[in-house]
Amino acid sequence: MYKVEHADFLDSIRKGQPINDGEHMANSTLMAIMGRMAAYTGQEITWEQVLNSQEKLVPDNLEWNASLPIAPLAVAGKTKFV
Repeated sequence: MYKVEHADFLDSIRKGQPINDGEHMANSTLMAIMGRMAAYTGQEITWEQVLNSQEKLVPDNLEWNASLPIAPLAVAGKTKFV
């Protein structure tokens, strides 16, 4: 499967018509994030909500030796959408 995918991609570049799946990849990633939010909160999440969400999954300052806090366990219906 990957061999064919790479062959098609390189062929498209040689023809001057590169394949750009960037929008598809961004949309599928965003949909996965929406699914995670919906599963964690037990709520229906809209495209606009996820785009405007203030949820932060990574601390502001990352350091190699930092001890990261453990987030509370998400419970559908109890965990609030941020």
